[in-house]
Amino acid sequence: MEWMAKASFGNGDASVSCSKPENGFVDSLLFLHSEKAVEELLQQTPVDGMDEHLIEFSEALRTVAKALRRAAEGKASAQAEAAEWKRRYELERTRNIQMERKGNNICEMLQSWWTRTSLDNAIEMIRIMFPCLVFWEVWKEQKKRVSEARIAERISAEQNGGIDCRTIKNSDNQLMLQNESDEHREKGCMKHGICSHEVLRDRESDSNSNVDCNKMMRKASFKLSWWCKGENGDQHKHDIVSFEKGNITTAERSSKQISLKWESDPQTVLILTKPNSVSVRILCAQMVRWLKEKKKINIYVEPRVRVELLTESTNFNYVQTWKDDREILLLHTKVDLVITLGGDGTVLWAASMFKGPVPPIVPFSLGSLGFMTPFHSEHFKECLDSILRGPISITLRHRLLCRVVRDAAKNECETEEPILVLNEVTIDRGISSYLTNLECYCDNSFVTCVQGDGLILSTTSGSTAYSLAAGGSMVHPQVPGILFTPICPHSLSFRPLILPEHVTVRIVVPFNSRSPAWASFDGKDRKQLAAGDALLCSMAPWPVPTACQVDSTNDFLRSIHEGLHWNLRKTQSFDGPQEL
Repeated sequence: MEWMAKASFGNGDASVSCSKPENGFVDSLLFLHSEKAVEELLQQTPVDGMDEHLIEFSEALRTVAKALRRAAEGKASAQAEAAEWKRRYELERTRNIQMERKGNNICEMLQSWWTRTSLDNAIEMIRIMFPCLVFWEVWKEQKKRVSEARIAERISAEQNGGIDCRTIKNSDNQLMLQNESDEHREKGCMKHGICSHEVLRDRESDSNSNVDCNKMMRKASFKLSWWCKGENGDQHKHDIVSFEKGNITTAERSSKQISLKWESDPQTVLILTKPNSVSVRILCAQMVRWLKEKKKINIYVEPRVRVELLTESTNFNYVQTWKDDREILLLHTKVDLVITLGGDGTVLWAASMFKGPVPPIVPFSLGSLGFMTPFHSEHFKECLDSILRGPISITLRHRLLCRVVRDAAKNECETEEPILVLNEVTIDRGISSYLTNLECYCDNSFVTCVQGDGLILSTTSGSTAYSLAAGGSMVHPQVPGILFTPICPHSLSFRPLILPEHVTVRIVVPFNSRSPAWASFDGKDRKQLAAGDALLCSMAPWPVPTACQVDSTNDFLRSIHEGLHWNLRKTQSFDGPQEL
């Protein structure tokens, strides 16, 4: 069906016609001609005495022109988006075909290899198992002879009466008690505490390591256990769920402090200092000299600090350091204790040096705020003497394990090198003037879409840092959890969240985002996240143990009182009006 509209102004005529094709779609070329005709019609000069109906008709034509323009733009955008999705489909299909061919080739190679080497493998397995079977039979025979000899001694002792039977029983019980003590030690570590071989202890070296400093030194072993103030309190109870008379109760809470007790004396200490500080340099020299002369402890420092110490005096030639990043990765196998001289930034630097297990850290406050540095440098001798003797209270500060998955990755296992953060990971808009557009998922469940300046994923130790400035809550560092805090969200109802520690948070930059996002990890290692890239964050298995001056709760409350002046207010006067 066709419709025609004509209007005449003076000597000029203009006509606009639009027909609807049988397939229901309007050709974009017809849109352009119609729009030009409407513009020419509207640009003509009207004559005097123009009828009001013509004015209304001109406004209607203007509206039609806008609708035609929007339809043409929408069609072009839809065609571009369809072409993009088609390109992605073809690319993914090509990848799958290549992977399938590659997998078939690998299977054929493995099958041919196994056919050739199956006989050799069987012969080698027999060579390995035969000595083991012989050794097992010899050991069983020796054990049988020992038991027969003990029975014979016991019978002869009872017959002669000259030997006290209790002596033989005690000799038999010693072995049983030793085995029970070993089993009890392992069970006790699982039941009441955390042993150093489970968290922070590595394999031991030779026992003669104290003779030569150049040889591998034996690490000090320790045990982490839960302790409380009195057995009558509820803090000594274990974290269990009780099923009694059909009711589920969780009255026995885990509000315990963690205590570190050395099982052998510490032998090696790593000292990390804040750079470009004269007072820190002087204190470091005094501490190194005292630890070496009074405690006979081996000392590691950074290469920069070793140069400064040798510049001051050549007597510091016993101080050790590392040469490359490979030796840094092995520091946790040599160092028993880490001492930091600086502020919270120095503690973050110390934690970032250890990509796996972290030795206990003793942070001395030489910075500005110091939420994680409870010890004062004026009494470092008394503090270190107490810590080296033990036991000490520690705070296990959880870290986040962050991985970047690019859009070109085949799956989430193909990630870049993982990054460990102690405070927070921040995803922001960088230098772009557009809002960030981030899709957030928690264990594959959609959480929300962030539109604002960015998002902060913080640990509870970092709850007093950037997350606090963005409106997040202050959380005790011993609480395991992930803080989900938006940065200036363009929404009045977007409030921060605290997620449990066992979840995995995935932040994705969607394809319709106007600009890329930027991720920073503890304020450094900045990475760009393009459209389709994702950031995965989960709780790391290696916490950072920091020594406490009193206990974790006391140190946390004192830090927010002294550092932030939390709830500091003048007390209300008592001599005002009172309720009778």
